[in-house]
Amino acid sequence: MTDITVKNTLDASGQYYNCKLLSIDAWRDECGWYWNNAIAEEHGIYIGHDSRLLDNTRRMLAWMREQGFLTEASKGKVTIDWHNEIIDGLLVEVCCKSTGEPIVALSSIHTTNAEL
Repeated sequence: MTDITVKNTLDASGQYYNCKLLSIDAWRDECGWYWNNAIAEEHGIYIGHDSRLLDNTRRMLAWMREQGFLTEASKGKVTIDWHNEIIDGLLVEVCCKSTGEPIVALSSIHTTNAEL
């Protein structure tokens, strides 16, 4: 696992989200998708609170492809659920456009079984 800092994105006070890239195993019922399990694939992904990555979906997905979190084959097939209701953290969930199934997420709020 590697540390990735998004350069030039930390704000003047140095505030940032310390994120993990989570691989998601999800199941679906009549009410929608639910995370069954999440495995941390990468740790130490620092994204500034005022980062331009958090401004729009295309920019975030392009950055995730540059980092190798998504492949080029994902173009046009995924979207982002920003989970803006989260107050004290960051949760960016990448979902399949056709089904809504969550695939991966950047999260500053989740712990994984390996860390407990």
